[in-house]
Amino acid sequence: MIARLLTVDDAFEITSRGIVVVPGPLEAEYAGSREFAVRLALPDGSEREALLTLEHVFQTPPPTERRYACLLKGLSKADVPIGTEIWTVS
Repeated sequence: MIARLLTVDDAFEITSRGIVVVPGPLEAEYAGSREFAVRLALPDGSEREALLTLEHVFQTPPPTERRYACLLKGLSKADVPIGTEIWTVS
């Protein structure tokens, strides 16, 4: 089943880790796998495949709505422009 997971509002590069895209899905609304293949639909109409990992974010104080951090490996910030849609492909 293919479903839209999120639309990228911003992306941050973390050296040796990959690209973090925000906003991540709400923890209360997502109960699937924590690592899976995704399809990126870029604003220019092109597409690419990537591996996405969801990680818990620990903040003090905790936010009212807890979200997963979304980490994409093997890409650069330029590969994931604002407005990119991220779709699950399984």
